[in-house]
Amino acid sequence: MLQQTQVSRVVVKYSEFLERFPTLAHVARAKPARVMEAWEGLGYYARARNLHRLAREVTSANGADGASVGQLPSEPEALRALPGIGAYTAGAVASFAYERRAALVDTNVARVLKRAFVPNVQIKTTRGQRTIWGIADAMLPRTGRVTWTHNQALMELGALVCTARIAHCDRCPVRSYCVTGSKPSGRRAP
Repeated sequence: MLQQTQVSRVVVKYSEFLERFPTLAHVARAKPARVMEAWEGLGYYARARNLHRLAREVTSANGADGASVGQLPSEPEALRALPGIGAYTAGAVASFAYERRAALVDTNVARVLKRAFVPNVQIKTTRGQRTIWGIADAMLPRTGRVTWTHNQALMELGALVCTARIAHCDRCPVRSYCVTGSKPSGRRAP
């Protein structure tokens, strides 16, 4: 629900959605029109269609990595095979739900990694995305439990300190490692 939708719009809808569909099995048993109806107002309706397809697939048979019926797989590769699951969502679910060693790159993480390590890379290109994902993967801690904290910290750093509009280098905990961190404090972001 949060993909390209503001938190303030999702909060109420999320609670309502979970009341109506408390498990993936409930989503799978629902008619697609009911899932779409519950999604109304959030836009990007392909996400609701994919969620319904995903729920049906996950509840119909064991997952590729041995997940129980009705449970999402824990490995990023198996998650990516499900409808509507991309690299970021697969990494987030594996890392946050299962404490797996998995990279994730959202807009905030991409910005932090670009500014800190490769300021000249064009992150909207395929080559740039590969570069950023490669850095994210190379930086992962050795264990999944620590990866959870690492990924959350990168996301928070981009959301609160290394923001899109202003890079607050003076309060950045990684400024000594950052190739752009030596710039004046509170500078306008590139």
